[in-house]
Amino acid sequence: MKTKDCQECGEASDELSTVTDKGKKRKLCPDCLELFEEQREIEAEAGAAMREMMEYKG
Repeated sequence: MKTKDCQECGEASDELSTVTDKGKKRKLCPDCLELFEEQREIEAEAGAAMREMMEYKG
């Protein structure tokens, strides 16, 4: 089986997952994928908190 490099950390991995980030597709190893998902969750929570602070009813 061929190993490919993670586009985030550069490590070789058998299991790469494809994610879309700002309109671009990236292939990430399981460790970077977990970090990527955590960052997206934090961004979503921060956006929700900002809308709540501004009393956005949208």
